[in-house]
Formats: sequence, C-alpha cells, structure tokens
Amino acid sequence: MTKKILFFLLLINIIQGQNLLIQNGSFEGPTAPNVSPPNWIGCMPGQTPDTQPGSWGVDLVPSEGNSYIGLVHNVPTNWTEGVSQELTQPMNQFIEYNCSIDIAGHLADESNAPVELIIWGGFNDCPQSELLWSSGDVPDFVWTTYSVEFTPNENYTHIMLQVNALTETSTYILVDNFTCENICPEPISEAGENQNITCDDFINLSANPPINSDEGGEMIGEWSIISGSGNFSSFNDPNTLVSNLSIGENIFEWTLINDCGSSSDIVIINFNQEYNFEIPNQVYCLSSFELQSSVEGNWIVDDELNMIIENPNTPNTIASPSSYGTYLFSFESCGNIVFSQEVNVVGSYPTITGDAQSSCLEPISLNVNILGDPGYWDYEGPGEAIFDDIFSLNPVINVNNYGEYTFTYYGCGLSNSINVNFNPQNPIINPQQTIFCSYETILEANSNDPTGWTLLEGPYNSTVQFSNPESETTNIQVSEYGLYQFMFEGCGGYETIDVLFESLPPTIISAEHEDCLLETSLYAFTENDEIGGPWEQINGPSEAIITSPFESSTSIFVSEYGIYEFIYPACDTFSSIEIGFSCSPVFPNVFTPNGDGNNDYFEIQNLTTGNYSESLLTIYNRWGQIIYLEKDYGLSDDVNWWNGKTTFNMKPYSGISPDRDIEANQLKKVNESVYYYVFDVYNIAHDQPEKYTGYITIIK
Repeated sequence: MTKKILFFLLLINIIQGQNLLIQNGSFEGPTAPNVSPPNWIGCMPGQTPDTQPGSWGVDLVPSEGNSYIGLVHNVPTNWTEGVSQELTQPMNQFIEYNCSIDIAGHLADESNAPVELIIWGGFNDCPQSELLWSSGDVPDFVWTTYSVEFTPNENYTHIMLQVNALTETSTYILVDNFTCENICPEPISEAGENQNITCDDFINLSANPPINSDEGGEMIGEWSIISGSGNFSSFNDPNTLVSNLSIGENIFEWTLINDCGSSSDIVIINFNQEYNFEIPNQVYCLSSFELQSSVEGNWIVDDELNMIIENPNTPNTIASPSSYGTYLFSFESCGNIVFSQEVNVVGSYPTITGDAQSSCLEPISLNVNILGDPGYWDYEGPGEAIFDDIFSLNPVINVNNYGEYTFTYYGCGLSNSINVNFNPQNPIINPQQTIFCSYETILEANSNDPTGWTLLEGPYNSTVQFSNPESETTNIQVSEYGLYQFMFEGCGGYETIDVLFESLPPTIISAEHEDCLLETSLYAFTENDEIGGPWEQINGPSEAIITSPFESSTSIFVSEYGIYEFIYPACDTFSSIEIGFSCSPVFPNVFTPNGDGNNDYFEIQNLTTGNYSESLLTIYNRWGQIIYLEKDYGLSDDVNWWNGKTTFNMKPYSGISPDRDIEANQLKKVNESVYYYVFDVYNIAHDQPEKYTGYITIIK
C-alpha cells in the first residue's frame, strides 16, 4: 500500500514538471502578406496574418531569427486577427507556466493607436476558452520583452495569440520570440552502451547515477527488465551486476525519478552462443574485404605480413591484402578456435572497349570491365594524352598530336591495351571566282580544329593582309593584281586555293560614226558597277566638249568633223574608243569664174583634214580629155580651189587613181560648157576610199 501511494505522488510530480513546448516560437517562414508561419494557423475567417518584415511598410528588424508575425485589428469591421497551434503536450491544470514574448506596435494601415496582445487557451483551433494573459498597451517601433506567467484551469490542448485594439481606432501589432520554460528540471536517464557477449552469461551494467537538487528534490534510480531475463545484484545501483542472462536479446531499463518528473533509457545485451561468420572465398585485385562474426573474439591470419587485419580483436573488421595468393583465416572465441576458412586473392584480366579511331583530335571515351577494385591508365604515343580521371573505368581522353596511341589499363595484377588512331582531316575551302576590280575578298574554310590561313605565293613585291588569320573566315586585302595561292590548316591537314585578282577594262558603248552630226553619247560599263572616270579626249581635230566627265554616261559635242578618240579609266585601267564625225562632200553643179567675187571657184563642201585624206580631183571635157588634175584637192595646207583654168603639171600621178596620166602642160581658160568631174578621196571616219562623180557647168 505504501509503494502505491509513493507511485501516485511521483506521478503528480511528473505531471507538475512537464514543459509547455511552443513550436516555431520565432515565427520563421517566407515573408509575405496573408501568409502564416509554419506550425501556426490563421484564426480570422477569410483573413490571414502577415509574415513580416516587407509588407505594408513594416521594416522593423526581427528580434529573433529572420521573420516575425503581424496581426491587425480593424475595429469598424471587428476584423481581429490571431494565430493558434496544437501543443505537442497539453497544458496541465493548476500548473504555473513561465514564458517570454517580444512585442512591438508599428504604424501600418492608417494609424498607430494603443494596442495589446492577448493569449487564449482551449481545446480546438483558435480557442477562446480561457484568457490566459494580456500585455496591455505596447511601445511603438521597438521590441519589448514581456514575462508571460499563467496557470490554466484546464488541461488545454491549444493556444492562440490575438491582437486587441484598446480604443475605437484600428491598429497593428508585431510579435516575435515566444518561448516557455519549466522551472523544475526533469531528470535525464542514460542506461549505457548496448553490448554483445558470448562466453559468460553475466555482465556489469553502467548507467548514470541519480543527482539530488533543490528544485527537483531527491532523485532515485531503478533497474527493470523489459525482455529476456537476469538477476540484478542491486536494483537501485547504476553500476549493477546482472547474471543468468537468457540466450539472445535481453533488454533492461534504467529509470530516474525526481519531483519534476521521470526519465527512462534502455540498454540491450545480446548473449549469443551461436557462431555465424561472413567471409569471402575469393577476392579480386587486392581489394579490402570484411570479416564478420556474430560473437566476440579475435581474428587470426596465417600470413600477417601480406594480409593486414585492421582490428583483429573485434568481431567485425576489415582485411587488406598486399599480395596475391591463398590465406587462411581463423576466429578465436572463449579461448578456442571456432572457425577457419581459406580466402583466395586473385588477379582479373581487364576488358577494354571504346573508340579505335578519332578525327581532328576529337576526345575519345574508353570503357574497361574488371572484377574487383579499379586500377589506373597509362599510354604511349606521339603526343601528350590527358585523362579526365586516370583511375576511372570510363575516362574521356584528349591528345595534342596526331598518330597512333596505345592506352593500357593496369588492374588486379593484370593489364590490357587498346590502340587508337588519331587521324588528321583536311579542311574544306569554299571556292573563289576571279576577283575583278578589287583588292580584297573573303576566304572561308570549314574545319573542326582550325589552325589558320597563310600565303603560299603571290605576284612579285605583293603583300597580303589577313583580318583574322586564325579564324575559318577571314577578310584578305592584297596590294597587287595577279594570282595568289593561300593555304588553310586544320585538324592536322591542309588545303590550298588559288585566287585571281584582275583588273577589267570598262566596256565603252557608242556609235562608231556620226553622219553629219557633231555630237554623240558615250556609255561605260564596269564589272562591279564601279563609277570610274573622268572621260578624257586623247585625239581629234578639235577640242570636244564632255558634258559629264565623272559619270558613266555622257554627251560629246565637237566643233568640226573628224576622228576623235576618248578614254574612260576604271578598275585601275582604262578603255578607249574612236568615233568618226563626217558628212559626205557637197559638190556645186555650176560656178562662174568671172572674177566678180561670187561663185568664182569650184568649192567642195564638208571637206576636212580630220575626216578625209589623199583626195584627187579630175576634170574632163566632153571629149574625155583631162583639163584639170589636182592632188589633195581641198585638203592641203594651202587650199586653192579650181578657178576654171586648165592646169598641166608634169609630176607623178597619185596612187589613188593609177589609171590616169597627165598629158597636157599648158594653162588656159576653159570655155563655157558642161564638164565631167571625178573626185577620189579616202574617208578616214569610214576607213575606206570613196569616189564621187558628176557634171559641173561653167558660166562666164
């Protein structure tokens, strides 16, 4: 009966000593309006408190952590916000709780009227069963820590914080760092480490001793059996001997009790006389392996020099070989060898697969398949090889030179190799047409690993400038026209291209001959529509007028007939054209050589030295006799028109009319009559001889 009363009193003390745990009392969570922090729920239907700072102009620094909660009371609409949570352990009736909370008033919405925080207790969300505490008006803009003390009249399961305006003006309140502490310290029990035993059915338990205090009073401790069996040398001694253990698992509990409460902890003692061992029969590649035993004891190996046991005196440990071969492992327990087994440490031949070819120094990937722990890679080749991981089973490899490489994997005492050819690849150059009238062009090539452009050959004393010689696309500018050869290198190969830069004379279009006109039009065309010029006259019997010398088309005006030559420069060269301006001679059919100064001579119109040459005038009478003969008639420097007198000159006849000779050698005036004329002349504009005949009447 006394023992039951003592247990009841202890139970009351345990209840009195329980803590009030507030979850997320610092209101940590994502800051946003209308968002409640985790572990808290909003209590105004259709409204949610704010996790601050950052909304509604609230920027006060938190008193604890990174955030706090804001609650608003809108008096006209009776909109009073609150937050609540279900306690992890109910409050205890008539127990005094001591808590603290940080509160501040803050200007938000429209005013900063007096405001207080009230705390409720109850049995559901957002309870209002009992008003546990109120703060009264709180200071504005600063955190103030309040001591919260209350004694509930019921074992409430829920708690709520709510804002309350103290006047008829709406207001806002900020809350942070809500914590509750228990004045009376509860004991903490520690039963000791779990253990496995094999040989003996007894063991010494070791728990933490009871400690008396002013707040908690006297503390007592006691062992009890949860499962299994055993005899305690003392139930109240933390360091007691327990004997007559059951085979298998034995669970013992150590309990500490004081006026503030109680605490219990268990310890598990495995008493095992069944031997189970896990050890491999074969190990590859000098890999470490586990030795596992179900009972206590120590491991023994027949070759301690080449096989290292990490901790031979523990049932579960690691063995590491340093040499291939067969090893004998034994396990000693309770003074006897209870287990022996051979372990064969063998090598493993690696199998390698992967790319056997690579173009343009592209990285390759190799894969190795091997039993046991991985080894490492090595190589031989004409250049340097870089592994992303030399110990990897599937490395990526880059090389810096072309040729054949041998990659070797060493592992498990054996090795294997693979040959990989890194082949060059000639680049591709886009073809080029002849470049007319320009000293520059763009060269384009395609290569996965471009090296760049170089000049192989060009005209004597020429130079070339590359805008970006290391790029696949580059602009080039040469100094001379001619044939150039360029080379592009990439991927270990190269390609060449010939590029011809040429000047191209412009094409001039015009009439070759203008008949009885003293004007014409010239048109020049260039390969790339370049505007050249200016037009220039280089030959002609008179100076021509060029209306638009700097345009590709122009009009030409001349003052007399003849052959004119013009040039038009473009594309670093020029073209020329000859144009003949002429008009057929006009012969009179009558003239009066009477000395009156009017129509006294046989004058032929339109004869110009620029247009005609080598003329010969022959005059016949009606009997076919030559009465007048004159070479270069009308074209000589001293022009003497025929005055109607016969002229006989002993001189060689002109080659223009070899069928006639001079017979007479006397000079006399002719009679009035009709005569026949033959005019032979060479037309320079038409590039041909011409003959004109007709009758002339002489009247005196």
